[in-house]
Amino acid sequence: MNRHEYAGVDTSVIVQQVGGDLRVRAHEDDVLLVDGERVHVEHLGAGQPYLVRAAGDARLIVPDTVPLVVQAVGGDAKITDVEAAVEVVRVGGDLSVRNAASARVGLVGGDARIKRVSGDVRVEGVGGDATIRDVDGSLWVSQVGADLYVRNVLGDCVVERTGADLVLSLEFAPDREYRFSAGADILCRVHPDSNVTFELPPQTTVQLDIPADMVETDEQHRIVLGDGSARVIISRADRLRLVGEDDDYMVDFSVQIEDELEARLSSLEEKLTQHLEGLDERIQATTVRLSSQAERMAERAQREAMRAAEQLRRSIGRWEDKPKRGKAKRGRFAVGMMEGRPTPPPPPREPVTEQERLMILKMVQEGKITIEEAEKLLSALES
Repeated sequence: MNRHEYAGVDTSVIVQQVGGDLRVRAHEDDVLLVDGERVHVEHLGAGQPYLVRAAGDARLIVPDTVPLVVQAVGGDAKITDVEAAVEVVRVGGDLSVRNAASARVGLVGGDARIKRVSGDVRVEGVGGDATIRDVDGSLWVSQVGADLYVRNVLGDCVVERTGADLVLSLEFAPDREYRFSAGADILCRVHPDSNVTFELPPQTTVQLDIPADMVETDEQHRIVLGDGSARVIISRADRLRLVGEDDDYMVDFSVQIEDELEARLSSLEEKLTQHLEGLDERIQATTVRLSSQAERMAERAQREAMRAAEQLRRSIGRWEDKPKRGKAKRGRFAVGMMEGRPTPPPPPREPVTEQERLMILKMVQEGKITIEEAEKLLSALES
């Protein structure tokens, strides 16, 4: 474990290759600090970038005003508080980018989490799930292998392809471009005052869990809310489900859990960074190694909590669909006929009442029980 320190840094930092995990945090000073396993740092001269390579894990503290380029990371990568442009070419594991001026992402083998970006975000490909939130610019996503959650994008929003579900929570504006394609379902939250037109392919089934007086439909496979001034083009989806702001509360609950865990992780990282200052090299190396292990354990706990929340949300979504299929189709219609598909068998009798499930969810939201306790309670009731 070795450490490099450079003062007066005002040019870009390029991380050429990291064999293990990468952690990058920006600060207000013009000092570049690099810790890691067999780290090599090269400065090509005045006005030239700083080049960083590491055989194992690496931790960087960079000036917040210099651009950051990450070319290749074998493990996970986490980048925080860079107020300049961030470019990530390839990450073998998970990627997390938080508080950046802009983000350009190439290929991510695992999951991706991008949030609070003041400019544009471009994503070429994510192998697992992806969460993209609070983007002041435009968003373009080429492909996500599993689920994608998009929230609060102020500019254009284009998703070329998701392998599974797509969840949208956007304020649709008439002067923006919105295009989406999903391998499974699209869940979209809409405000009661929304003015948007959804254009769908004929084979897409539509479920409207919003008041019927908000919606108009026509024979051209379109759904019109308000004056329909904003235009949303959906090229592919098995089902489009529109819900009100208060209906899909599990989405907000998952975001709340993620924000709380993220705040705790940020506090932990800040304390560990402060402890690194003033330590000799041998003690510092041990501290860096232990702090990296602690971060990985905390992030693993965060992913498990988010995964449990998502599983709970999906189970509630499946439960919510069951009673509606037996009721009159008020506020629902199907665009096109699902020809050639066999009639599914009738769902088994649900032993847990609606009131019991809603009570459990309310207890989770109020913090009276944990997600794990809620799942155990649901399992006990169902058995």
